[in-house]
Amino acid sequence: ENRKESVINFIKVEDIDVVGMQEVLQSQIQYLETNLPHYQRIGVGRDDGHTKGEYSPIFYKKSKYQLLDSGTFWLSTNRTRPNKGWDAALPRICTWALLCEQQNKDTTLILNTHFDHVGVQARINSVDVMLAVMKEMNHSGKTVLMGDFNLEPNSQPILKILNSGFTDSFSAPLKLGPAGTYNAFKVGKKYPRRIDYIFLKDAQAATYKVNSMLINETFLSDHFPVVVELKSFR
Repeated sequence: ENRKESVINFIKVEDIDVVGMQEVLQSQIQYLETNLPHYQRIGVGRDDGHTKGEYSPIFYKKSKYQLLDSGTFWLSTNRTRPNKGWDAALPRICTWALLCEQQNKDTTLILNTHFDHVGVQARINSVDVMLAVMKEMNHSGKTVLMGDFNLEPNSQPILKILNSGFTDSFSAPLKLGPAGTYNAFKVGKKYPRRIDYIFLKDAQAATYKVNSMLINETFLSDHFPVVVELKSFR
């Protein structure tokens, strides 16, 4: 109740084309869809593959993109149904969308995920699952992989993502905001933990922003929103 209007206004003011969220519940999905009528939402709840549990949804501008394909898979040995993988404390998912920009017909594969906060092996193996799925998709062109990875930049799974051909948008030439992205709603502290990422393949970041502003004496979320603008080559 204290943040929902600000979240909507933030998306509108930033004029974001594609939004990836984590930990979104069904009631929040309904509020977002009602108040973001110019966006289309994809994604399912991780507990039942429908509406139960947390979503990792993707919202995109309906006027700018055509949805070519989409889906959600579980980060486990069985990707097709709700379940926990390895030493994970909770079911974890990755939601994806293949979008075609209506003006120039460029396609972009968007993946949005939330890695487990406990399972060390689960986080390692989740990278392998996502890379395997992307290989099966055989998409050539821009790919955006984003989410809350619950991992520091020098961790093994993050390095594996970078070694697979992705770049970290944190390397953009123009940056604004704190390095850390996790705040735990603790106002007035230092925020060293960077655990939220936007990785890019066949695309480059022009700007990178971590928005740490206070609104009504609190933050938009317990993680700071990361906003990246991609370079245009046209």
